[in-house]
Amino acid sequence: MAPKIVYASKTGNVQTVVEQLGLLPEAIKIVDGTEHVDGEFVLFTYTVGKGQIPKPVRAFLESNPGIVAVVGSGSTAKSHIDTFNYAAKRVSETYEVPVIAKLDGAGTSEDLETIRAGLAAL
Repeated sequence: MAPKIVYASKTGNVQTVVEQLGLLPEAIKIVDGTEHVDGEFVLFTYTVGKGQIPKPVRAFLESNPGIVAVVGSGSTAKSHIDTFNYAAKRVSETYEVPVIAKLDGAGTSEDLETIRAGLAAL
């Protein structure tokens, strides 16, 4: 059985990616971190501040142990280049799961293919 898709979107970029991949309406949106998922899941997340995992995502991960991979969205704008996609990197390191893709904003069509392939390989 394929892992569930869980996502957090602040500016809409992550939600756009999930929509473009055809993962809605089954995907579960993290709003405040109290959401619950049974079984394995792939996390799609954004980065906040200076490379931090968003608080709702941290809370969600603390009470949902089934993460198997992460997809990150960030910004390569000059002010964010040093911490580009650090949330995905930190989730990967903390939970020992692979990063399927690191997107700049909503990513490219090539990024979407990379994600599709990564999800299929799970």
